[in-house]
Amino acid sequence: MKHRLIFLSKTPAKLREVADMLDQPHLSGWRWCVVSKHVADVQRMGVPVASELLLSNLYGRAWRGGFWGFLLGCLLVMIFVSAFNLNDGLAREILFYSLPLSFLCFGAWEGGFVGLTENNPDLAHFQSYVDSGRLVLLVDVHSVDLRLLKKIMAMCNVEQIGDYSRRLPGMPWREHGISAAQVNG
Repeated sequence: MKHRLIFLSKTPAKLREVADMLDQPHLSGWRWCVVSKHVADVQRMGVPVASELLLSNLYGRAWRGGFWGFLLGCLLVMIFVSAFNLNDGLAREILFYSLPLSFLCFGAWEGGFVGLTENNPDLAHFQSYVDSGRLVLLVDVHSVDLRLLKKIMAMCNVEQIGDYSRRLPGMPWREHGISAAQVNG
């Protein structure tokens, strides 16, 4: 299982030190990125910056939009079949398959647009650090590498401010849910 650990780097020099430590060839399977208010400065240092997909709620809203669109499509199929008495034929087959799938696709598409305008709720706990100009590191590692990562970050004098690893059942778009009780800062 993957764990996401969140660290706080107060200066760009500390971030550069962390980047040098994490770019070693034997540390494979680790994903890490930086959330910062000063994206251009972080990119100039050659450090991976958090993507817009990670910073927005695109996946959550797209999944919900597709789900509700599919349900609406199925409801409309039931209404049309009962209202127009479609027992057999091509019209019934087209209605059964195309209407729910069309509404599913439209709901996911529209939900994705709405999700792009929202901030990721999992990162809301750390937004105050980003707003104050600090650098927040998000590191995804496997369970066996947790101790090694914590030792590397301790060597670089980087503070751990969060850790989350549990999965929320029934919500596949939120692989790493977080609660306020799990934030260490």
